[in-house]
Amino acid sequence: MEQYRGAYPTRSVEHVRLIEGHAFSAGLVADYANKVADGDSIDIVIAFPSGVNPIFTISGLSNGNAVGYLYEGASATGGTSLPIINRNRASTLSSTGVALANPTVSSTGTLILKEILTGGVGKKGGGGEVGGNNIILKGLTNYLFRLTNADGNNNPHAMEIILSWTE
Repeated sequence: MEQYRGAYPTRSVEHVRLIEGHAFSAGLVADYANKVADGDSIDIVIAFPSGVNPIFTISGLSNGNAVGYLYEGASATGGTSLPIINRNRASTLSSTGVALANPTVSSTGTLILKEILTGGVGKKGGGGEVGGNNIILKGLTNYLFRLTNADGNNNPHAMEIILSWTE
């Protein structure tokens, strides 16, 4: 990484963390062949060890109306282990976090963020997305990222949640 240092007089912290190999991403997609029914959700639960406080950027996308939620202190079991990738593909560092896709959620915990994605409904559906929120999470806490189809007209939608963070 030494070859990148000093190349520019000023760098954002996020750019430096990416170059150093401390930038990660995970995502969950319900594609057009596996759409989410009206009122149903896709969920990611993620947690980090003590002393790790990652800075998160959250992106959501739906081809119809949806609502995105972030809960702190969720209780969940099962699900599928979600791969976490290092965004610096030349780095060998691994994230300290653990992520689960669509676990069984017994308690959502405390709601800390809620965002509406407006995408239209029925034949007028054009899709909507939201992103760019930065939030610092705390270690030893389960966070539930949920994207819910809020169509209201019984239409299923393709949806995705993309999480990016630095440790």
